[in-house]
Amino acid sequence: MKLFHTLLYPLLGLLFLSCSDNEQETGDNPAPTTGTITFGVDLTGFTTRVTQDGTSWTNGDKIGTFALDADTFEPVLDNVNVPYVCAEDGQSVAFTSETPLAVQDDGKPVKFVAYYPYNADMQDFNYPVSIADQSNGSTACDLLYGTASEPYVYDKESDTNIALKFTHRLSKVVLKFMDMEKNPLTVSDVKIQGMPVSAAFNVQTGALTTDDNSVADITPYVNSANNYREAIILPVALSDAYKVSFVLDGRTREWVFADLDISLPKFNAGSQYTFGIYIDPTEDIIIGRLEDVDAGNSSAPWEDGSNENGTADGNQPAEYHLFPADKATDAFADTELKISFDGVAPELGTSGYIRIYRMSDHKMVDEINMGERRVSIEDGKTLLNTWMDIIGVTPKSSSVSRRVVNYYPVRVEENDFIIKPHQQRLDFDTEYYVVIDREAIGQEDFPGIYGRAWTFKTKPAPQIDGPEYNVRISHTDAAAHFYTLQGAIDFCAVNVDLNAQKVFRLDDGIYQEMIYLRDQSNITIKGNPGDNTAVNVQYDNSNDINGGIGGGTNIDQFAPVGTIVPSSGGRSVVILQGNSEHIRFENLTIENAYGWTLGKNGQAEALFIDNKSAALVNCRILSFQDTLLPGGGYNWFYKCYIAGATDFIWGSGEVVLFEDCELHAPTGTRAVMQARVKEGYLGYVFDRCRFTVGEGVTKSTLIYQYAPDNLTFLNCTFADVYGPNFVGENKSLEPAVPSVTAGCKMYNGKTESGADFYNLIPEAVRTTVLNLSEAQFNENFGSREKIMSWKGNDPSWFKE
Repeated sequence: MKLFHTLLYPLLGLLFLSCSDNEQETGDNPAPTTGTITFGVDLTGFTTRVTQDGTSWTNGDKIGTFALDADTFEPVLDNVNVPYVCAEDGQSVAFTSETPLAVQDDGKPVKFVAYYPYNADMQDFNYPVSIADQSNGSTACDLLYGTASEPYVYDKESDTNIALKFTHRLSKVVLKFMDMEKNPLTVSDVKIQGMPVSAAFNVQTGALTTDDNSVADITPYVNSANNYREAIILPVALSDAYKVSFVLDGRTREWVFADLDISLPKFNAGSQYTFGIYIDPTEDIIIGRLEDVDAGNSSAPWEDGSNENGTADGNQPAEYHLFPADKATDAFADTELKISFDGVAPELGTSGYIRIYRMSDHKMVDEINMGERRVSIEDGKTLLNTWMDIIGVTPKSSSVSRRVVNYYPVRVEENDFIIKPHQQRLDFDTEYYVVIDREAIGQEDFPGIYGRAWTFKTKPAPQIDGPEYNVRISHTDAAAHFYTLQGAIDFCAVNVDLNAQKVFRLDDGIYQEMIYLRDQSNITIKGNPGDNTAVNVQYDNSNDINGGIGGGTNIDQFAPVGTIVPSSGGRSVVILQGNSEHIRFENLTIENAYGWTLGKNGQAEALFIDNKSAALVNCRILSFQDTLLPGGGYNWFYKCYIAGATDFIWGSGEVVLFEDCELHAPTGTRAVMQARVKEGYLGYVFDRCRFTVGEGVTKSTLIYQYAPDNLTFLNCTFADVYGPNFVGENKSLEPAVPSVTAGCKMYNGKTESGADFYNLIPEAVRTTVLNLSEAQFNENFGSREKIMSWKGNDPSWFKE
């Protein structure tokens, strides 16, 4: 055979079916018609390297063929392993047989399979593979397997053109011997050692079974055009036992495949690996580099020899674009990685690895195992895996406390495959390269990314000056300081005074991240003042995967896989915790996608406040159950939209003031609030708020009774449905005799239709609600300052 060089692309074999016309009718039961099969290969229009003489198939090339039942994979004919022979040289050729396959017009679907090169001695569908001696060429060892994309049902009206796609089932290595200046070296007696050399390939199932005990030397072919050594090998996981032995200057030397400048987990079927073996004989130094991986599994045999000449047209491997771009020098240290496919959308693979290496010393800094998935964390029992992240650094003079959470290290958005490295894995001003196994991404034309085909360098650490530290965060502008909100929080935690004024400005976009902010103060996080939907801090998090309200735990930032997780980092998207105060959000959305976008019912906070003071101004807070947990000290919500369905505001700090907010239950709710206010806290105060429901909702409850019910409603408007459903099951509120400092209070409540709301509350409940007088209102609740100065607190920070 005159063979292809490293054929990268799928080859379509066209099956031409010639039908017999000598059908004989016998009464009502005509004799079945048979179709005699011929095979053809048409290379017209394919792009790949071809030999200097320009052909790929040669007169006399032989393949073995089978016709199998499409359901059982059992033969439908007595003749199996039928040889077909190429009748001519060229790119478009026919394969014929002296004993051709003939299928009947019986309505049964048939699957055609074929293999190359032909072996007459094959038994029980098992093709024997032996690759030890390739000194005269590797073609005879290069196993290809062809299948039709769909079962074929023959009748005399059938379309006789059937596509047969061949793929390589073994791997190939190319060895280049050079000195340190890349000049070729003359070596002899080259052997590949330590590898198995025998296997069996089952043409029924397409499975290759390696004989692990068949270890022997492989003698590679010498490519006379460039003196490279080339050999077919079995697709196996890399082992320290695999090595190359050769003679240079009369001395036998060895190089081990595992001693590469990068990690290579295994040799994949259908891939060709080119290794540069660099030798300094005077210093006895041997360095191996993986210089190229061709993973576009071609469907014609690999050629013995050079791949320097000729091109023709054909199927291309997947076209995609990288972010950061290959060789980019302005990547964020907290960046996501993105592969944008032009054609078929990708899916998450279920095996293989995604790895990031530091260029300077080839140390692996991050790894994602695509065979893993998120698992529910059981405190003190669950083991850390690569689908968990450790969020948050230790601020100056603080104790260790980090959130351990299940997260999505990879996700698919339309045609984008997005990789989110683990926290703190990338440093500033450092060069990295990314290695992605082919099977890690479910995209039929994706060849994998190997060697240093994707490199990038991160930007130097940002220079941010005080006294007010302004930080820009953007997914689209490389001139920004950070890619993520958490990246900015972590940087300031260790590089900026914890009490200094800091302003984080987020460009428009969806920020898919969970946030942990602790022991820092005086931070304002700003979105888009003209559109509070334009910046969305969003994540899909829930109690079933990251149980409990969560928070930090004592765990090392770089704890290895297999470490016991002390406790779950919790189900909220954003957590404010610890010794921090004056944390303010403006003009943005905080969303738990589990409850809002995905519409799932389960505990899933968007925001959990557990620090001294927080303010949210013109923000949207969205989920389904337990949307907001405003605990801690003093919290102020101004002109906010808060939505959910079940107890979507619950838990309380000392004072939680909602001012000019809308509390919306799109589908109605068991209760808008389950306050759980502690004794001595003022609890929830709603001033000029609107309690609304979705169109058509006829049943919704405002309060889930939980003593003490320290709830205050001032000048609020209520959906009509809340009058008779003020408290679930019409339970009496506690204390039964409320006062201006304890229990449930109301002033000037109205329904959406303008009726007095207080008198619509069922009488048994209404007696436990204090209807404030104007004097009581003015004295205790007449201004924001009066409300937020509860127990001597300084209210001056809570301002528009």
